[in-house]
Parts: sequence; structure tokens; C-alpha cells
Amino acid sequence: MQTDREKLQDKAIVFYDGSCGFCQASVQFILKYNRKQDLHFATLQGEVLQQLVPPSQIPDPLPDAVLFYEQGNLYFASDAALRIARHLNFPFALFSYFRFIPVSFRDKIYSFIARHRYKIAGRREACLLPEPHQRDRFIDF
Repeated sequence: MQTDREKLQDKAIVFYDGSCGFCQASVQFILKYNRKQDLHFATLQGEVLQQLVPPSQIPDPLPDAVLFYEQGNLYFASDAALRIARHLNFPFALFSYFRFIPVSFRDKIYSFIARHRYKIAGRREACLLPEPHQRDRFIDF
């Protein structure tokens, strides 16, 4: 029988800030354009990240960013966003080609958006509840 950790290791997981309106809007966007439904979601504030990734690989404090876990690797900032884009439908999957832009430049843009995300979309006291047909894609709601 598989442990919880082993079950999670096979999933591609988007870790997002549950109190960030911009992050929640991003999750809704991903749900809409990830027709393969191969992406799963968990909040940065939940326990899934700590169960799945060794503590030495988790930044402390957690970044103002989305993290992405795939095939045993944890991706941060623009690398996470571009890896997520690979799972989206056309034309959004084309954003993954931005990986050819130097990381330092990509991360500056990403950091600017991350720092201002509460100004862009506000702060939420609680996560949005997923629709019933989406609940199996949320690991810790």
C-alpha cells in the first residue's frame, strides 16, 4: 500500500498562496486551460509541501511566489510559471518558450508581479472552494 507521500510524488502540484486573490485567479485560469487535468493544487500554507519536499529544499521564509512540484523537483518563480505553462492548452503553452530568456531577467519580472500581487488582486481571508467536479484536483482544501 502506498503512503501519502508516495501518492503525492507522482502528481504535478501547483503550490499557491491561499490568501492571495491573484494566486486564486491564477489557479482558476489553470483549471480552465489545463484540459488534461494533470495539474493538482495545494496551498503554500498547508502540510502537503512539508510532506513531499525535504525541509532543506523548501525556502524559509516561503517566497511570495507560486511553487511547482513535478517529477521529484521543486521549481520557483519564473521556472515554476513556465513549467506550469507547458501543461496548458494552446496558445498558453507557448509561454513555456520564454524559458530561453535568461532566468535573471524572467525572475525580475516575476518578482515584481509577486511583490505587487495583493495590490493587483487583493487579499482573501480564505481560499475559494473548488467546484464539485474540481475537488479531486485539490489536495488540501
